[in-house]
Amino acid sequence: MMLFDLLGESAPPAPPRRSALVFAALTALLLLASAALQLRASAARWVEFGSTVGDNELSVESDQFDYFFPAGEFFPLPHTGIPLGIALLIQAAALLCLLATLIGVRERTSRAVFFTALPLGVLAALGFALQGLHAWLSAFEQQPSALAESWLVDLALLIAFLALCALSILCCFSIPLLGIAAAFLLGSTMIGYFISSSLLAPLLTGYVSHDTTPGTETIVALSTAAASLTMLAGLITLTVQRRK
Repeated sequence: MMLFDLLGESAPPAPPRRSALVFAALTALLLLASAALQLRASAARWVEFGSTVGDNELSVESDQFDYFFPAGEFFPLPHTGIPLGIALLIQAAALLCLLATLIGVRERTSRAVFFTALPLGVLAALGFALQGLHAWLSAFEQQPSALAESWLVDLALLIAFLALCALSILCCFSIPLLGIAAAFLLGSTMIGYFISSSLLAPLLTGYVSHDTTPGTETIVALSTAAASLTMLAGLITLTVQRRK
């Protein structure tokens, strides 16, 4: 049985609709903007602020400067939390555009795909929106926002991560490049951030920091950039399919 049969389709997919191409292009652009803002925030911490820290001052690696999800004692650095907050809110919008690409790629999307993908995409986007709102509010208020103390937020972020995993798998059934793009976005979830901090960044720098390994947020930003490039490849693929 073909994979599209498993999703409720009884015939091979028709050429993608023009709206799917528009949403794919918008997704790629939004993700590129998000990656650029994340890189700006990372540079503000590791390059700009890092170059001003003296030997007798608090290390730039201290978790007190962590702006990805501020908690506990927090010292906000200029040009970090607000750009990141905006970037993650943009990323939430980009994920909804990715969802629209998946749902709108065919003239008649099966009910199985629609009613499965829609809640998964909304839940995953909500996770990025919560992360972005918390980062923005924390930078604006100069202290961790109330969202950091809510177990409901922690639960929502876990559900969002699982929803994004499921959405990535679902996308692979229909448009594999969309699934790969969604998988790259896992890098900017809270679990993705912890993996970058505890595994990927130490592999690149050659050591494990006492708090936050340098470049952790840069790796997260690059995962978003990779998602943007994958969506661009997906757009090209859909365009070729439409012209056949």
